[in-house]
Amino acid sequence: MRKVLIAVGALAVVIIGAVFFLASNIDSLIKTAIEQIGSKVAGVPVTVSKVSISLKEGTGSIQGLTVANPKGFNTPTAISLGAISLALDPSSVTKSPILVKDISISAPKVSYELSGQGSNIDAIKKNVDAFVAGNAGGDGKADAAKKDSGSATSLIIDKLTVTGGEVTLATPVPGAAATAKLGDITMKDIGKSKGGASPAEVATQLLNALSDSAVKSASGLGAVGDAAKEKAGAALDQVKGLLGK
Repeated sequence: MRKVLIAVGALAVVIIGAVFFLASNIDSLIKTAIEQIGSKVAGVPVTVSKVSISLKEGTGSIQGLTVANPKGFNTPTAISLGAISLALDPSSVTKSPILVKDISISAPKVSYELSGQGSNIDAIKKNVDAFVAGNAGGDGKADAAKKDSGSATSLIIDKLTVTGGEVTLATPVPGAAATAKLGDITMKDIGKSKGGASPAEVATQLLNALSDSAVKSASGLGAVGDAAKEKAGAALDQVKGLLGK
């Protein structure tokens, strides 16, 4: 009986130690998870400056989350998510699914850049779609990819909102840059219907929603870009005329 009690006591110490480790390192763990999973889903580097989580208060913030541009594009980043605040159920942090009450993303910035092969946002969306396709089905390779992308921990998010965003049209044509409001996004009950969504699935849904909204907003800037190209072309014709060419 004494040996059993000693074993139970030792197990309790291990569990308490594990919970303490998780609590004391949760900021860095979440930062690493976002960067690793986000980069796999988007197909480009995703970085985070700082994560601050208070388990006692059930609140947190994420700062400096950026999505880099695919190769072939010149602007530093494609998406910068601005200020991110969240509220969660502290008692669920060591469980699965983790219950997140609210995620609010305010003032994100999207740089919509055009090239001969399309836009940077379209390229990222293709990467996301390829990730989804690669993780579909029930074969071993797909299952391994799901596990590697963070499906061991699942999330239920009551509400996720994106507000006050801005899309900038970046082109090499002088005078063609312009900005437009990014449509607000509201997503509810993420992962609830199936008892939790993997972090990769949440990232996929968010990136798809952001890209769809950015493309829609940027489409209204097309006329501005066309006008700028016409203006630049007219100026070039005038120069040629002065040079007699």
